[in-house]
Amino acid sequence: MAPGRPTTGEATGEVTGEVGRLVNVLHGEMKRVELQEALGLRHEDHFRAAYLKPALEKGYLEMTDPDRPRGSRQRYRLTAKGESLVRETAPRYRKGRAD
Repeated sequence: MAPGRPTTGEATGEVTGEVGRLVNVLHGEMKRVELQEALGLRHEDHFRAAYLKPALEKGYLEMTDPDRPRGSRQRYRLTAKGESLVRETAPRYRKGRAD
C-alpha cells in the first residue's frame, strides 16, 4: 500500500461504474424495480447482470429475503461494506446532479 493512502479506498478501484451508481441511489430497502427506475434503466436482464449481480457478489448489497431471490417482496439494502463505498464514491456520482 502506498504511504498516506487510506485503507478504506482499496476496494474502490475494483468497483465498476455500474456498481458505484447502484449503491449511490439505494436508500433504505428498495425493490429491484425501484432501483431500476432510480437509475433510469428499463431492461431487467441488463440491470441484473451489470448492476445487481456484481454488487451482491462483492458484498455491497444484501437481499432482505435471500431464500427467494426473485420473490415479489424481495428488497435490497446496503451492507456495511456498501455504506463505506457510498461514503468513498458519493462525490463522484453526485457531482453535477441537481438534487
